[in-house]
Amino acid sequence: MNLGTKVILAFDFGLKHIGVAIGQEITNTAQTFFSVDAKNGIPNWSQLDPLVKEWNPKLMVVGNPLNMDGSDSEIKRISDKFSALINKRYNIPVELMDERLTTREAKARLKSEEGNFMSSGMDTHQMAAQIILENWFSENR
Repeated sequence: MNLGTKVILAFDFGLKHIGVAIGQEITNTAQTFFSVDAKNGIPNWSQLDPLVKEWNPKLMVVGNPLNMDGSDSEIKRISDKFSALINKRYNIPVELMDERLTTREAKARLKSEEGNFMSSGMDTHQMAAQIILENWFSENR
């Protein structure tokens, strides 16, 4: 819970699942949290609302889905709608963070030595949200 530190929630946007990570600025650390269900990119508010209430973040960081050449991807319009929705619903500032290659890195982190996904219950959206927040911390120190 927020004990006077600046708590940040980060999101890896997806049409069916939205990964959530949490971090704080004292140590600039991020950890995976879980994924919330989504329908066409609209989160299940009954899953997201309690998180926001409990953790009381001061900032939300959303992965910005760009193409490798930096141009807008097809999903960016829907992701931007998600960013606007959470900003309006919670009245918390939202920043975008480049998410190129985060899914690839998330899958690599989640692979065990045998090449299978670890049975930690974590999915790529969760890990990608953590990576997005780690990258945000790196750029905002």
